[in-house]
This record gives sequence, C-alpha cells and structure tokens, in this order.
Amino acid sequence: MSGKRFLSKNDHQRILSTLEVSAQAAAVQPSILEIIRKTLSKAKKIDQNQVPQDLITMNSKFVLKDLGNAEAFQFTLVYPDDYSENAPANGKLSLFSAHGSAVLGARVGEVVRWEINGMDKYLRVQELLYQPAAI
Repeated sequence: MSGKRFLSKNDHQRILSTLEVSAQAAAVQPSILEIIRKTLSKAKKIDQNQVPQDLITMNSKFVLKDLGNAEAFQFTLVYPDDYSENAPANGKLSLFSAHGSAVLGARVGEVVRWEINGMDKYLRVQELLYQPAAI
C-alpha cells in the first residue's frame, strides 16, 4: 500500500522536537506517538530543495478520494499548534492524529488506510494543491 516515505529534513527536525514536547506533556495518545516515531525513523530524510512536488509535507493542502464511494475530501496537514476546535470544519488535519500521521510523506497516487467508526477506509492521494516545500 505505501512505499518508502520521504520527509524534508526541516519537517523531520520540527516534528521530532514537537513530538518530544507533546510526549512529555502527555498531550498525544501513545499509539499515535509510536506511529509518528516509526514514520520518522523509517523515512528517508531529504534536503528542502529535493522534495518531490507530489509529496505531502507539513502544511501541504491535498485531496483524498475515498475508494469506496469516490467522495473527495480536501485537507491541510498541520502541526498541533495550528489545530483548533474549528479545524475539521476548515479542512485542517493534525499530524498528531491517526489520520494525519497516515498521510505524512505520502505521494500523489498512493493509497492510505484510515480507520473510521471501526471500519477501514482506503483513500487515494488524488491531488496536491499546495506544498510549501516545493516552492
């Protein structure tokens, strides 16, 4: 389903420091922390100028298409500090959620799995609308 993940060195460093602060404050579920730690350790770290234009990085805006019903959803992947009560309505997806951690480092065309209400949903990264690292 998912191939090798890539992360910019800048994202990797900021996520790592944010992760440690959140872990110390017990602000994130341990299972989510573990997923993010695994992603960070397995991902290939690349320089900012090497980031592919089809890669979901932090603050990327992208479209996911549900493979079950063809419904499309637009999201922006954000750090916890940029996430608020209104975030879901505004299309913001926190990195420190099960869904946010699943898309970090995914590329256009890749399929990600989300669990929603106890059921697996498979969504394809349909389009990258904005990616700050590639600019």
